[in-house]
Amino acid sequence: MSTNPSSLGTLPVERVRLTQVERTALSDARMFEAAMHLIVERGTHNTTLKEVGEKAGYSRGLASNRFGSKEVLFGHLVRDFNEKWAAELRRFVGGNGGLAALGGALDAVEFFLLNRTSQMQAMYILWFESITSYPLVRRRLAANHIAYRRDTARWIAQGVASGEVDPGIDPESFAVEFSAFIFGLVYQWLASPHSINLHTVFQHYRNNTLHRLKA
Repeated sequence: MSTNPSSLGTLPVERVRLTQVERTALSDARMFEAAMHLIVERGTHNTTLKEVGEKAGYSRGLASNRFGSKEVLFGHLVRDFNEKWAAELRRFVGGNGGLAALGGALDAVEFFLLNRTSQMQAMYILWFESITSYPLVRRRLAANHIAYRRDTARWIAQGVASGEVDPGIDPESFAVEFSAFIFGLVYQWLASPHSINLHTVFQHYRNNTLHRLKA
């Protein structure tokens, strides 16, 4: 019997059959990706569910059937992003507290901006436009801000307790300042991405902020 590899080309290829749950997860992921590209390209108001389904490679009605409205789809986008962001934050911060945790959080934001650029652009456009247009997304953004400030305030309080951070620093006030830096920087970056060197800005902020915080 011949063992010539070329003879194997006529054998039927067995396809891996996906479960319904796997097919749904795959189609959701493709539609999330399509929605993010459309948001970056034309904004949330000019993105339609029909276009999301088509750009993802499915029927024009699938996104409508799956999510019902753009706002619900956008809410799922935020939830998916939050899960990925939480995983990256854990990877960079690890079990650290105090200034090490703060530095890790800065590294995580910079990594996301430089390596997941389209996703960050889409999410921040969605968040900024949600202030007046999408109450569900706005409520989730408000919850995100609370969580971000809580984490930052905890890290500063840990630093104060260990003697690493100047006790004159108010954790809650600094947490608002820290969040304002991140969201303000991204806002400027979205408006003119080529005019800002993100790495330089992050390093400058890191050096000056850690110096100011140290006891």
